[in-house]
Amino acid sequence: MSGNPSGLVAGDHERDLADALRSLAADLLPPSALRACLDSGTGHPAQAWKAMTTELGLCGLMVPESYGGLGLGWAEVNTVHVELGRTLFPVPFLVTSLATTAILVADDVRAAERWLPGIANGSSTATIAWPVGRRDRVTATRDEHGWSLAGQYEHVMAAQIAQVLLLFAATQAGLSLFALDLADPGVTVEQLPGLDLTRRTCRVRFEDARAVAVGEIGTGQEALDQVGRHLRLALAAEAVGGLSWCVDTCVEHSRTREQFGRPIGSFQAVAHACVEMFAALQTARAGARWAACAQDAEDPEAELAGHVVALRTGIAYRDQTEAAIHLLGGIGFTWEHDAHLYYRRARASLALGGGPTAHQLAIAELAGLPASIDSGLV
Repeated sequence: MSGNPSGLVAGDHERDLADALRSLAADLLPPSALRACLDSGTGHPAQAWKAMTTELGLCGLMVPESYGGLGLGWAEVNTVHVELGRTLFPVPFLVTSLATTAILVADDVRAAERWLPGIANGSSTATIAWPVGRRDRVTATRDEHGWSLAGQYEHVMAAQIAQVLLLFAATQAGLSLFALDLADPGVTVEQLPGLDLTRRTCRVRFEDARAVAVGEIGTGQEALDQVGRHLRLALAAEAVGGLSWCVDTCVEHSRTREQFGRPIGSFQAVAHACVEMFAALQTARAGARWAACAQDAEDPEAELAGHVVALRTGIAYRDQTEAAIHLLGGIGFTWEHDAHLYYRRARASLALGGGPTAHQLAIAELAGLPASIDSGLV
């Protein structure tokens, strides 16, 4: 990477941020509270989220100081993603940070003045929707009252608790970015069942919903590309946190659980599995950090780094959470143990990021290599 090499090592302020968030999570969301969230209607710890946004100012990390934020970069934001991934803290930080990214990329002063201060001080929670599947079709039409939206988005994260929705819609001039109030009478939000129990998703339908254009009409693709880059970095960082939980939990279990009068960690097969898990964690941590620093430095390698890290960490997270369930023996298979929550998160996040094949095709294209499903490269 040709950017700032010192950024590859976390600074004191990032370690302080991680310690503060870890302490807050331990106080506000112990394992029993996490289970209570899973059984609640919204799956959202409102008081804990309020404390995170008001006491720590997490949602203002990326927001420029002129709009009430701290104006920090993705290295700091990824520190938060790592800690949230470690605890599976069911708060909408991911989508709020992606929505902030979309507003900033749109370079729309009026939109920034309207939404960013509320996001930064925690009085408003934002989420974002982008086209993924064939059912994600939203069109925007201009009339005498402004812009009207029609269509729907599937699997919009945290729409059940957010107030503001950023979304991409088709216009005659091309893909464009819009924002609307989720309380608008033309918007219907329906929670959907999902694999990841710690991250709720919703189907959002629009019928003559009134929206405001963010940025110039027809320039939404640039914002969408940037949101995709940051999504890949965030998921990689969350995977680092999840892998860290796997290592801590499995090593402690292997150290204390005995069979035939010996700790199971003294058996070579168990020890090797723990070492492989630790190696996966260290590789993921280094890769996620490299990709975040490349993004902050606007390094030419940033795009390639994002796809490589999303691919490697995504697969490692999926494989090692499955290994953790086996290492934990009988308790790893039970509903009461949290191992399956991490496995569900790993599988869902890998799909959310586009899946291994999408990353491999992107890497091949960026590297100038011919690639196809039939060539064996993917």
